[in-house]
Amino acid sequence: MFSGIVEKTAKTKNYNILNDGILLEIENPYGLLQEGESISLDGCCLTVEKFNESSIFFFLSNETLNKTKFSKIELKNYVFNLERSLTINKLLGGHIVLGHVDDIGEVIEIKEFENTRILKVHFNKNFRRYLVYKGSICLDGVSLTINSIYEDSFEVMLIPKTLNTTNLKFLKKGSLVNLEFDIIAKYVENLISNFSLR
Repeated sequence: MFSGIVEKTAKTKNYNILNDGILLEIENPYGLLQEGESISLDGCCLTVEKFNESSIFFFLSNETLNKTKFSKIELKNYVFNLERSLTINKLLGGHIVLGHVDDIGEVIEIKEFENTRILKVHFNKNFRRYLVYKGSICLDGVSLTINSIYEDSFEVMLIPKTLNTTNLKFLKKGSLVNLEFDIIAKYVENLISNFSLR
């Protein structure tokens, strides 16, 4: 489980395409880790296969590639948002994020201001029921507040801290993003639908 507060960014060092996935090597900005621990890469929960002082290795299965943007972007020199999983004494500064990507969004408009940017992101309108005005959305592993909602798009604002510490500063019109919708909304929907079946 994660909070959507990005801790580090790291660049791809190497990747090998296999018949059942991709073995990904990225820079290690943490140093000491544990094999088997979970790290969010652009909002996708991945397992540390192995690591050394300069690299972390992850295996991206075909299921992961099918559900995320990673099979649709150029991984060479790509910069990832990273967050280690939550611990008991860690601040929950964003919202509850599982690292299970629901949809691949596309940036369709960027409004530039002096210190901030507003992103308009297109998504599959089947997920519209999970969006709430001023609610939370996880975009490439970053917990953001929804400023506006439309039938198949939403807007979020990127503040200076977000632009300085995440890879969202590199987004352009047409960029793809991993989206995870609010888990609480999904649980509420499930409870209501099951209750009505009684």
